Amino acid sequence: MDLKPLFAILAFGTILFLSMRWHFSRSSAILEKWANENGFEILEKSYRQFLRGPFFFRASKHQTVYRVTVRDKAGQVGTGWVACGSWWWGLCSDQATVRWDEAPQATASPMRDRWLDG
Repeated sequence: MDLKPLFAILAFGTILFLSMRWHFSRSSAILEKWANENGFEILEKSYRQFLRGPFFFRASKHQTVYRVTVRDKAGQVGTGWVACGSWWWGLCSDQATVRWDEAPQATASPMRDRWLDG
């Protein structure tokens, strides 16, 4: 019985597993470093493979994108998108680029009548 094909499959699977593990741990480390350097506590994070928000056509395949909710030291909560890694060097770079969601605009009350309420 020839074990070479079985060994090749096992080796390939191990390499794939280790590279995926490095990919996710490295991108998470970049995200945590960015949050610590900017005084944020990460409340929620969601890895985005396809729906990449403002980074849809602006991030390379070597970067990872997260949807985040953070709290700053003053207690303000914000949401946005963070691209981890650089365009050329990917996750080998500590770079993190953030795009914040715009603050919601104050809307008029749905019970207000612009004709009667002046």
